[in-house]
Amino acid sequence: MTRLSELPVTTIKLNNKRMSEQIFEQLCDWIMDGTLRAGQKISEDELADRFGVSRMPVREAVRLLSAKGLVESIPYIGTTVRVLTDHEVREIYLLRSVLEPLASSKAAEYIIDVELEQLQNIQTELEKNAKLPLSLSTSKELYRLNKEFHMCMYAPSRMNTLLKIIDGLWDSIANIRMRIAYTSIYPQQMQHEHRDYIHCLKQRDGETLAQIVKKNLEFHAKQIPSIDKLFEMDQALHQ
Repeated sequence: MTRLSELPVTTIKLNNKRMSEQIFEQLCDWIMDGTLRAGQKISEDELADRFGVSRMPVREAVRLLSAKGLVESIPYIGTTVRVLTDHEVREIYLLRSVLEPLASSKAAEYIIDVELEQLQNIQTELEKNAKLPLSLSTSKELYRLNKEFHMCMYAPSRMNTLLKIIDGLWDSIANIRMRIAYTSIYPQQMQHEHRDYIHCLKQRDGETLAQIVKKNLEFHAKQIPSIDKLFEMDQALHQ
């Protein structure tokens, strides 16, 4: 497990994003790739030292992480990277299998050509990355593009509350999804699934699209290893 004192010294630069947002994104990245492991304690003071900032933007970033369900704060104990149980992971997939088909169906009803073009552009970029040699960095990029594709696919539903819930569910298991993406098989599966989704959207066939999305989610839920197995995968990733 990486100690906070061993984390890379990361300089936060002034740009159009607030410091807390930049720190939040970096911490999300470290949680997703396992640099910060499930159950690891987070010290706001130590993080402030690593980022070279005051404690205030770090505190705000940790608050955002907590709102996303990526960390949890326990009185008198502190803040740790959240440890999901097998039951919680199954529950998240159950929710996704209900909500994402609904968003898909509505998206097919309202999607316009410019949105289809945007979706195809993301798919093209994803397929380019899928051809690259398997590595931690390429898997992270594939995960990012996969999420971007799905959220872009659901956006035409115009159901903003639903989109926020789906986005939060994705974030809550980002570190697990990233590990599953770190295989030679997953990129190919992802590409074929996305092509089917795009075809249905072009046909404005929301019913078939919803059925395919639900079927794929149920399939992936069955492929999720136990938390113990994921821990072993996590160790292998960082050897």
